[in-house]
Amino acid sequence: MKTNKVVLITGANSGIGLACAEAMARKGYRVYATYRNPRKASHLWRLARSLPLIPLIMDVNRTTSVARAVTQILKKEGRVDVLINNAGFVMAGFWEDLSDKDVQDQFETNVFGLLRVSRAVLPSMRKQGSGKILNIGSVAGFTALPGLGAYSATKFAVNSITEALRMETRPWGIDVSEITSGEIQSSVVQNARLGERVKSRQSPYTPFTKQFENFSKKRFEKAAPVKKLVGVVLKALGDRPMKRRYLVKLDDYFTYYLRWLL
Repeated sequence: MKTNKVVLITGANSGIGLACAEAMARKGYRVYATYRNPRKASHLWRLARSLPLIPLIMDVNRTTSVARAVTQILKKEGRVDVLINNAGFVMAGFWEDLSDKDVQDQFETNVFGLLRVSRAVLPSMRKQGSGKILNIGSVAGFTALPGLGAYSATKFAVNSITEALRMETRPWGIDVSEITSGEIQSSVVQNARLGERVKSRQSPYTPFTKQFENFSKKRFEKAAPVKKLVGVVLKALGDRPMKRRYLVKLDDYFTYYLRWLL
């Protein structure tokens, strides 16, 4: 597949973002793979030696950083054809154990970061009369679990943002969709954070936190390979128009439809 389409992927230094960046570059896309921490971007730079992949520093939590990165891409390429909003993390903990700052940090990256980057690329997409935005969602965005309330709240928000943005940008030929999946073999567990009071001896939820940790460990031992999600991303980008939502695994379909049935 030969293409000169320009792709911007957030949070591309590991996990899903890295897998998407490598796969799309191998397909011929010109991929701008963003990262926040230079010390964790070595694999991106190795890929850049042989693929049309350009590592680019961007902190989705900082408006100036987002604006600088997008301006750099537009100055060099003149367009952004695809945006994959992947940057995000899991803030684990029961609501009573989470501080205001814990919840703010979770929303800052998973929701406001997504909006910052989307707003930054939309003017150029409108001008060119085309563009695709893929938001990486989660089954947690329609089925909340105890201990993942803050994360689920952000993914519910991503679900709503995708729904509205899809309708708002349609008149300009911009297509918006969401990739929705459960457990995938990625860096989500390693990058997860715990709320300030989650491990406190005073927490009344300590027994439940331990149960949830064991439950999550078993679930991720059976997680689907990341290439399965990457395949769905590539399929979505080939669809005209894209569907509203793309589910990845069989159990994602089961959870999704059972949730609405119940």
